[in-house]
Parts: sequence; structure tokens; C-alpha cells
Amino acid sequence: MKPPLSKPTAKQLWSAAGLVLLSALLVGCPKKTASGGGDNCTDEFAAGQPQANVDVIKLCRNEYISVYDPQRKVPLVVAEKLQPNEFDGSVSRADNFKPDPDLSAPQSASLNDYRKSGYARGHMAPAADFTSSDEAMNQSFYLSNMVPQDSGMNSGIWASLESATRSCAKQLGSLYVMTGPIFEGKPKTIGDDQVAVPSSIYKIVVSGNGARAFILPNRKLPPARSNFLRYAVTVDEVQRATGLTFFPNGGVNLQAHASFCGGSYGS
Repeated sequence: MKPPLSKPTAKQLWSAAGLVLLSALLVGCPKKTASGGGDNCTDEFAAGQPQANVDVIKLCRNEYISVYDPQRKVPLVVAEKLQPNEFDGSVSRADNFKPDPDLSAPQSASLNDYRKSGYARGHMAPAADFTSSDEAMNQSFYLSNMVPQDSGMNSGIWASLESATRSCAKQLGSLYVMTGPIFEGKPKTIGDDQVAVPSSIYKIVVSGNGARAFILPNRKLPPARSNFLRYAVTVDEVQRATGLTFFPNGGVNLQAHASFCGGSYGS
């Protein structure tokens, strides 16, 4: 006759719960491949993971990290350590837009949300940053790297700002770049999944302890091939607009307008 099964102790129950919690924390943060390099989910951040006042999912990719808001169905921050060897390759643009494989359907936008919405699927980490790797290029088309963006802005001044940032990275050797949406009040949404439409989009570019930051309204804007100063702000202003803390480990000047790469940004 088998002895009766004993009840698990409190210690055993806490241990099992801990394993479940650890497994949950690791979901959505797959290990980087060798082409990503470095720590598997921190090396794209300049000074620690940006902190948000809402629940987020950290999605780690070969050459960028998306700090993603599953309620709004958009990333709050997409971070890159941008280096010339990542964008000096010959990989062609993929245009293979698709939901992020590490998000469940209720957490993710869908392609149908953007169809006939009047908005482009706006990359936060641009595809042109990843021409050295097929995998990195394909990952850039995950919808977890997109926000609904005005089409004219997307293909006009915003594309020019992205190009200016690559030019700056080529000049300096590497940069940390953070990009994401700003919402004012209750945002407009698109599609059945109610994907939030940002009122503005920001970009923060960091070299050393200095940062250049820009906020551009999410609408068609006059072209600015080489002068983005009308949109220049401080990191502190972006933090106030977003509610995010971008550099929790410190070491980056939040109040000053840095002056590096004047030829790329207009001064």
C-alpha cells in the first residue's frame, strides 16, 4: 500500500511560485544572437532601462530593444546602440510587416489596424539602420517597433532626421538612440485593437554625457533636410511630456542642448 501523499510545505509553495514568476519575467525577452553582442537585454541602453509608470514588456532584438505598452499596442521607447557597421551593409529593405511573435494577440496590434487608417506604420528603429543583417532587417518590421505615424511626416522630415542620425553615428563611431511616441490626453485610436495614435514623436541621441533631443508633431511638416533646431528640446522636456525616466543610472545631462554633429542636425 502506498503511503499517503504529504501536503507541500509553505517553503515549497513559495519556491514553485518563484519559478513561475521568473518564467513570466523572461517571456518576451529572447536571448540575443551573436550578432547582437553584449548583455542579452541591456546593451542598447545608454544608462539603464527607461522607467515607465505603466506595465511594459521588454522585447529584445538583435540590434534594438522595444519597451512595449501592451495597452496602447505601441512601444514607449525603442532603444538602439547605433554603429556604422549595422547600416553600411547591402541587405535590402524587407517590407515584411508582421505582429511581434513574442506578443499574444490581445497584446499586439495587427496589420488590419493600420489598413485604411490614414496612418503609416512608422518605424521607431528605422529599417535603414539594419542593412548588415537579414535577421535584424526582418525584426525591424515587427509591429512592436511601430506607431501610427502621419504618412507625410514618415516619408519626409522624419526620414531626414533618421538619416541625419546615421550621419552623426558615422562621424562619431556610435550613438545611443531612443525613439518613441508622446500622447496628450486620451489618444485617438485606430483599428479593432485600438492602437493609440501619438500626438508627437520624440528622438533622443546620446554621445558621452551629452544628448540632443527632438519632438516633432505627428502631422505633415515642412521639409528640413539639414536643420532640425526648431524641434530641438532637452531630455528633461521629453521626460515631462512622456512620463518616462530615460537614464535611471544617471550620467547623461538632462537640461543641456548638446552641440555634437552640428553638420548633421543644423548647428
